[in-house]
Amino acid sequence: MANTGQRRHRRYEVHDVHGSLLFRTKVRVRNLSVSGLALETPERLQLGRTYAIRLAGAEDAVDVSGKIRWCHLASTRPKEGGEPRAVYEAGLAFDDVFTEKGKGLLGFLGHHVVLSPHERLTGRFRADDLVAADLEARYDFEVLKLSLSGMLARTALETSLGSRFGLELALGEGVVPLAGRVAWVQREDAAKGEVATQLGMEFVEVTGEAQAALAGYISRELERTPGDGAVS
Repeated sequence: MANTGQRRHRRYEVHDVHGSLLFRTKVRVRNLSVSGLALETPERLQLGRTYAIRLAGAEDAVDVSGKIRWCHLASTRPKEGGEPRAVYEAGLAFDDVFTEKGKGLLGFLGHHVVLSPHERLTGRFRADDLVAADLEARYDFEVLKLSLSGMLARTALETSLGSRFGLELALGEGVVPLAGRVAWVQREDAAKGEVATQLGMEFVEVTGEAQAALAGYISRELERTPGDGAVS
């Protein structure tokens, strides 16, 4: 989307078109407790946002959610080919600790934390037998420009070029499931402390159903008069 000379499809300015971006990444749990956990992640996580996480061992798992209380860049490590890869450390405070979900978490901790006879299940503990965890969140976005092959959207997610996400795009009375790759990123000036990012997303692996829904919406809503709303 960055090179206008290489666009395959015309883009249209749109208004009141919204959707959700499905953020998912693998993280490593460094330590955990009944109230939260510390983790390593390749992505910067947004303070105050709620994320869902599945903690899993070899034979059991528990689904919990919580808010990010702190996040900072810990290091950069080389990827294959020598390019640096960011590593962030973050702290997540669990929600619903005193509900049925909390009981499930206590049971999970009891299976995966090794305690001495005089210790109690409080404080933070390592759980080395946990597998890499899936961390998920849903980010709303507003579509600024739309075409058959991609879109320009505004969202609170901070991400990097090449990242891929599941998308749910609300068009008319239906929701179109898509997948997108970040082809362009620009951070907007913060307003009232809120993070805003413009993302140029290229649609990837588009199904025939999704392509038909996009084409139908563009034909009905954006091509009603010649050149109406079109962006060259």
